[in-house]
Amino acid sequence: MTEQSQLTLFMHCLTVLGISTACSVASANPLEYTSGKLLTDQHKQTGKQLSHESETLEKVIVKGSKRNTELMKSDLSVTLIDSALINEARLRDFSRIDDLAPNVQFNESGQRGSIYITIRGVESNPFIVNRAAVYIDGIPFRELSNSVLNQVDSIEVLRGPQGTLYGANSESGLIIVNTKTPSDVFEQNYRIAASDYHSGQGYEATGFISGPLINKELSGSVSFSSAYEDAFVKNIGTSTGDTGNIKENYIQGRLHWTPSDSLSINATTYWLDMDAPGLFDQQYVPLNINLYNQLYADNYNQGQQIDDWTVLEDAPKYTNEEEFVAGISATYKADYGDIDLAASYRSLEEDAKGLDLDLTAAPIVAGREAESEDYKNIELRFTSPTGNHFDYIVGLSYYSESEENTKSTFLGAGTLNSYLAAPMQYKEGKDKSVFGSINWYLTEKFKIGAGLRYDNAKRSAIQTEGELNLGFGTVTRYQDAHLSETFSAWLPKVSALYQYANNLSFHASLSKGYIPGGFNLTAVQDDKVDDNVFTYDSETLVSRELGYKWFSTDKKWRSSGAIFYIQSDNWQEIQIATDANGRPISSDYISSDASIISKGIEMELTWRPVKQFSVSGHIGYVNAEYDNLQLSESLNVKGQPIQFVPEYDAGLAARYQWDDDFYFRVEANFTGKTALRSRGDIFQKATAMLGLQLGYDSGEFAIRIFGENLTNERRASGLAVENMAFGTDGLFYSPLDAPRVIGLEAEVWL
Repeated sequence: MTEQSQLTLFMHCLTVLGISTACSVASANPLEYTSGKLLTDQHKQTGKQLSHESETLEKVIVKGSKRNTELMKSDLSVTLIDSALINEARLRDFSRIDDLAPNVQFNESGQRGSIYITIRGVESNPFIVNRAAVYIDGIPFRELSNSVLNQVDSIEVLRGPQGTLYGANSESGLIIVNTKTPSDVFEQNYRIAASDYHSGQGYEATGFISGPLINKELSGSVSFSSAYEDAFVKNIGTSTGDTGNIKENYIQGRLHWTPSDSLSINATTYWLDMDAPGLFDQQYVPLNINLYNQLYADNYNQGQQIDDWTVLEDAPKYTNEEEFVAGISATYKADYGDIDLAASYRSLEEDAKGLDLDLTAAPIVAGREAESEDYKNIELRFTSPTGNHFDYIVGLSYYSESEENTKSTFLGAGTLNSYLAAPMQYKEGKDKSVFGSINWYLTEKFKIGAGLRYDNAKRSAIQTEGELNLGFGTVTRYQDAHLSETFSAWLPKVSALYQYANNLSFHASLSKGYIPGGFNLTAVQDDKVDDNVFTYDSETLVSRELGYKWFSTDKKWRSSGAIFYIQSDNWQEIQIATDANGRPISSDYISSDASIISKGIEMELTWRPVKQFSVSGHIGYVNAEYDNLQLSESLNVKGQPIQFVPEYDAGLAARYQWDDDFYFRVEANFTGKTALRSRGDIFQKATAMLGLQLGYDSGEFAIRIFGENLTNERRASGLAVENMAFGTDGLFYSPLDAPRVIGLEAEVWL
């Protein structure tokens, strides 16, 4: 299906449904957030999922500004996803969020690899820290996995720089996830699901138990999940006997304590354990199956051939990951304002074995990467009472991160114990910030906002002398290096909001974001080290936007949208040094002598003509190009599309629920042509993904049959690379999104 035909089909769908075909449609059905107790009580009382039409847009509350603000009075471009829509859309992993929000893409470097977020053409990739931050229960995640998305109560997707309140690494936007709060009445929720796809099956069981521990003072909750999943792409050339599967166990505990009317304290902790025998966390597969089989079937794969959802790799593979998180927050409410204190700790241990550098069943060269990461965060904030003319927020924060990384390889045949390690490399970062923002209400309808944050980031790195053998005579050598530098930035934001009527408002903003510079712990052959490779500068970004929010007087139509223009200097881009044959001769490294320009438009719309039926959709268009990116002495990709940024994305969903509690939901998501690397020499074609649910929901019990990617699109989801051992072979290799998945899910509320 061509891009033009996809857009034509999308607009035709709107016309059939009676929706105006002006440049957009909608996404989430925004609701005011409710506590876990209120959600459960209403769910039982109504005998079905919370009805969206009972809410009005002016009551929707945006929390991402750190001051609860009515949506119509907010100067943010935001998509709100409440617990009802999370359940209706069956939102079970982060990658599905982009099905509900325009100009937002979630990509993964494999079935359980790193997740990276692209917003409004400002891309992230697995080798550079996310340019969009994620906060889960107030805890920052600059990298994240799907497993933490369990028992979620609400999600906010904020587009545009949020550095004024959230600092570095929020320059493209912010994802705020709130899990269910412990309630003061006893409640339980349990869910089981089974799914089937081309290469195997998946099973998952989750639960949530909540209730009072001390009457009217202390409540607690426990949520948990246990899952098993076969690999989407099965390795039929395995040397260990494991074709690939994933086992995950997760448990989270929360406490909510209110020792007095003015003081509330929340605490949360979770533990995650993931084992994936037969899998490396970044699984690259050839995008051209026929050419791959022609080149490698007879000489390297013992006459075997692969299909769309299999690979032939001999490297002994095993990935395991363990994560621990703890956080505490306290709010003291006084007549003069609120004082908020939050602190968190996160540790992550990951060991990924089995990067098959030759990408064949031949025992040539295999790689391993082990990481140990620690993160600490603390913030103190004062929020003045909302005033008739003036209010403000001031605060300070501290963030630290440390990472130990060890790469290993071995040549020829071997086992899981054969990997030979290069010296461990170490990186550390410490960020200190002070920030403030004000709102000035000139009239009842007109508000001006301003904010400023000073961010001071210290980056340190230690590289230890050693070497890493990549095979075929390529040995990368690490030199001793002790590096330290401090980066700082002022991050301003100015905005204006005009509420033309109760059901229509306009906003404009100008804001700056940045990512601190740093160091590449990299190795270059023959001891030739370029100082410009070791150090890269801070990235800066300036965004301008105009937006609106609207709902019809009969509350049946709701819409929002924005146009934007973004410029970034010192753009940080991943580079891989290669030899004349295209083989890597160094570890990947980051350069910052580049710039980009991104401009576009986005719109959302929901329509609920009657109680039982709703339609929602969205569309986003982006023209995002490199303004300057020198990849070699002879190649500058100025004017090429930015990698991982589709030309457009759109979604359309319709749901109908009968009075006897049976329902159906159908959805279609469209993604435009997307560059898979900065050279612009390999693209993912435009795709259309269809999903369907048929189910029954009584309020206390629900069961559904679901289908995802019913068109069975084989879609690349990450950076495309050439063969890492053989070099340029005419092929590109990339991670893949999920195949067609059919499943059954049952859920009960007690």
